[in-house]
Amino acid sequence: MALTMSKTEFIQTQNVRNVVLMMDDIRMDIDEGRFGVVCGGAGLGKSRTIKWFHSNNTDTVYIESTAIWYSSELEFLRDFCRELGIEDVAKRKGRCFRDIVDHLFENPDTIILIDEVDRLKNMHLELMRDITRMTLCPIVLIGERKLLPFMQRNERVWTRTFEPVMFKPMKQSDVIIYAKDAVGVQISADIANILHKTSTKNTSDGNFRLVKRALQYCVQYANAKNTDEVTPDIATASIKSAIRWAKN
Repeated sequence: MALTMSKTEFIQTQNVRNVVLMMDDIRMDIDEGRFGVVCGGAGLGKSRTIKWFHSNNTDTVYIESTAIWYSSELEFLRDFCRELGIEDVAKRKGRCFRDIVDHLFENPDTIILIDEVDRLKNMHLELMRDITRMTLCPIVLIGERKLLPFMQRNERVWTRTFEPVMFKPMKQSDVIIYAKDAVGVQISADIANILHKTSTKNTSDGNFRLVKRALQYCVQYANAKNTDEVTPDIATASIKSAIRWAKN
């Protein structure tokens, strides 16, 4: 039987559980109008986790930053309005800002999730601070390692921030669970150890993105050999292919 890899399977690693716990804390403290932070290196599953949380919680709004925001706070506010479902989006910053605040006043339980914030400027943080201060709706910021020093430079933002959730690499046990849930194969600890070795110049062992890619190669190589077992040879070839792709 040919192996297939699920495109939708989601496993709740410790990183995911930490995000859920932080969201629970934010909900309990929702009247404070505070910031949450999800931070870590590239490829550890931050965005995937936040999108999963958003898809399972109707009181959240997910916004992903774009390059145009860096030079235009207006485009940031206009995209914010669109994600809130505001019709007839204004063309002036002041009007956009007021429309956002008015909408959140009417929807006070909203949690705002903003991804790739570390590419933005301090003025964007100031706008977010004003929004959460005026509406008491919390804003969760997602980014890579430089997000923390970026926020720490703005004391008025940092003092209103929950303890950050720092994403860590997958554990070998996570690799075993992911292989079983996403591919439907039971792999040994030795095979998991091979697939776990994703270290490159820019990534550590257990990089979620590269482990996932290695499992995709496992499916291809196993099917080419007409086997439903991930052997050490297949695992070794797969992780080499995944890392080689990451280096290019």
